[in-house]
Amino acid sequence: RVEEDEDGIVHTGYEELDGESMAGGPMALSWEEADPEYAEPGANVVLHECAHKLDELTGDANGLPPLHRNMSIRDWTDAFADAFAHFEAAADSTEALAFDDYAATDPAEFFAVMTEAFFDTPRSLAAEYPRVYAQLEAFYRQDPASRVTR
Repeated sequence: RVEEDEDGIVHTGYEELDGESMAGGPMALSWEEADPEYAEPGANVVLHECAHKLDELTGDANGLPPLHRNMSIRDWTDAFADAFAHFEAAADSTEALAFDDYAATDPAEFFAVMTEAFFDTPRSLAAEYPRVYAQLEAFYRQDPASRVTR
């Protein structure tokens, strides 16, 4: 990686990633991390990076992908903002987290991690953040919690 900071200093280095969605560009995935045999429950790099690509369809990734016509931006932002604030506070405390603490990074990462949870651990998401679950159910037009048998 080569990055220039706000002072104009160029930093170079190596960074190991599970995946990355490059703004306006390609998506890269670690082959090993994309293998469901090795993935942790609720962690899915393919879903995570695809969520970023959906989010980027409205410009910069910010946790607000293009919603369907019948969806309310206000309902989406209220549900996600409240859940993000709760999760961010929980991540800053000693409270056990139901989801990957990376979700506390920013709203874009919160959306991506909640997308992972929506498909991989839907009942946990529905229990912890029912309003977020309802918004993702409308966005993805499915209800994975209804299909979980265990």
